[in-house]
Amino acid sequence: MSEKPPYVSLHVEESPSNAKSNPADAGAAFVLESKGTWYHAGFHLTTAIVGPTVLALPYALRGMGWGPGLLSLTVAFLITYYNYMLMSKVLDHCESKGRRHIRFRELAADILGSGWMYYFVVTVQATINTGVSIGSILLAGDCLEIMYTDLYPDGPLKLYHFIIIVTVVLILLSQLPSFHSLRYINLASLVLCLAYTLLVVIGCIRAVTTSSEF
Repeated sequence: MSEKPPYVSLHVEESPSNAKSNPADAGAAFVLESKGTWYHAGFHLTTAIVGPTVLALPYALRGMGWGPGLLSLTVAFLITYYNYMLMSKVLDHCESKGRRHIRFRELAADILGSGWMYYFVVTVQATINTGVSIGSILLAGDCLEIMYTDLYPDGPLKLYHFIIIVTVVLILLSQLPSFHSLRYINLASLVLCLAYTLLVVIGCIRAVTTSSEF
């Protein structure tokens, strides 16, 4: 007999205010009582989506040319849009039945109706998060080393120093209670992403203009 999947109920007896008395629901109650606004959500979503992978797309697709490159980006956009639309409809359906999910593992367990699926999704999420965290730390440390060596070619700091610095910063940030606490950091990240995009566009236009002159 399969286990009943956990979920956050919208009924009065299990509302966020009453969930405070239950330690198992403390995290859900905290999230549901968030004071964030829609533009705070925009900061968080942009920062989550526009990561190193997306920023590296121009370099990754440069060998494909304009036609195949734009086609690949369009296909990726359509697939991503369909996935988010499908997930939104599923979440709305569950919420209309009195179950509001705020975690992927709970949503998967509710949809597939199997207790083992809950733990399967937990394992997959933990694996992905571990890989992304390690990759982000290494990439950030490498970028800091590049900037450092440009400014101080004979400086004493090595790559592992910057990896330690990034790791310590991430450990400190991980102690913040919620994404809402990161809203100003994510706003700065959004500004940097827009600045990066602007610089890439200007650089591409300049490269095309310069090459056409010769």
